[in-house]
Amino acid sequence: MNPLQRRRKRGVILTPQGFQKLQTAKCQAQSWENLDKRYTLEDLSDRTGLDPDTLMKVFHCQVGVDKQTLNTCFRAFNLLLEPSDYQLPRTHEVISNQHSIQNLTDWGEAPDISAFLGRTAELTTLKHWILKEHCRVVTLFGMDGMGKTSLSVKLAEQIQDKFEFVIWRSLRNAPSVKDMLADLIQILSEGQENNLPKTLDGRISQLIHYLKNARCLLILDNLETILPDASGKYNIGYYRQRYDGYSELIRRVAETFHQSCLVLTIQETPREIRHLTGEKLPVRTLQLKGLKVIEVEEIFKAKGAFCGSSSDWHQLTESYAGNPLLLNMVSSKIHKLFDGNISEFLNQRILVFGEISQLLKDYFNHLSDPENLIINWLASNYQPASFSELRSQISSAISPQQLLDALESLQERCLVDKNAALFSVAPMVREYINHQLIQNKISSNIKYRSIVTRKKNKLSFHIPELILIK
Repeated sequence: MNPLQRRRKRGVILTPQGFQKLQTAKCQAQSWENLDKRYTLEDLSDRTGLDPDTLMKVFHCQVGVDKQTLNTCFRAFNLLLEPSDYQLPRTHEVISNQHSIQNLTDWGEAPDISAFLGRTAELTTLKHWILKEHCRVVTLFGMDGMGKTSLSVKLAEQIQDKFEFVIWRSLRNAPSVKDMLADLIQILSEGQENNLPKTLDGRISQLIHYLKNARCLLILDNLETILPDASGKYNIGYYRQRYDGYSELIRRVAETFHQSCLVLTIQETPREIRHLTGEKLPVRTLQLKGLKVIEVEEIFKAKGAFCGSSSDWHQLTESYAGNPLLLNMVSSKIHKLFDGNISEFLNQRILVFGEISQLLKDYFNHLSDPENLIINWLASNYQPASFSELRSQISSAISPQQLLDALESLQERCLVDKNAALFSVAPMVREYINHQLIQNKISSNIKYRSIVTRKKNKLSFHIPELILIK
């Protein structure tokens, strides 16, 4: 290694005094010049003329930069860089992002994904966001069964060597936010934190301290578990009682400058970060949509031999909205009952049965009243409808504001499709709803006949024969 390379790699970092001076000036500028809105990495890049990667190094105070870079950063906030503002980094703090990092991983109850297939484009996008654009929060959202959990594990496996800590946790059992924070802090401190703060605010601050000081990848799976209200209905983006602390945790991790990444999986985007999300912002969302036909064929190959025309494969994939879980279920039926003949199965015109029916039933049980109204109306109208048409047809039942929120929620969960500003439902959703309507009608008729029969029985009484006594 030549002397110039060695000098560039080492460089200088801010002292605690220098960091505090720069941070204070930044906060004042946000207040006076930016209406109290936090500067994004892109805002700081525009102001200083430094690229985002360099700014990350300046503010994290871990990897050395040249003194001119610090001068440039300070001048952007009308500050003078003094010798007491910078120092040489300690050798053990120098970490190269170009090589693998010795890390600590804790996979919790992450599922086995040895049979993982497809999602190449999604993985490429996610890796670019996290490793190249240094996103702080990334949300994977979409319908149950789309493979959000498996994708989060696959992603973590592929980029784990770029992080010092990798922690995967499921919220399926709805742990309290304080317990979750205690778990994360214990791992990130390598068991050294014995006196955890009592307050939620204190624990979040402590977690963020570790997210700043080390490159961490945190994955929280199944966030929707803590969304339903007491009745089991989703209140479009709000949290169950006693779980709203997760909202504060996610918001602060999204807004605070650090070098780590929090990945969430959920059915729809958390409300608290919707306004922070953008194509050039450090908070991103990725909707996981259905698999492509070629990926569906790969899933079926793992099950056995199947036959079908190109048209059959497309129809099958479209019927189940490309949902991997549902397609796995239907592949078993086609293999066992139709000897793998996809055309023969499709000719039966039975898309919803057994476990698929139960899964959709559980899904529909969580819908709010406005969501139920919208999806039932779309299912009963076979032609796609515009927002204006929907509003005119059901305006008497729900307000325009409810329609906006509910339609967005249904679209994020892949229950409603949008194409060229027209909304529709997938064939399996339509069949399920129509089947339920028929079943309800049959049930109502049986109940009605039962009531009529009971009434007739009450009216028809027996008159005993009169016995004349002579």
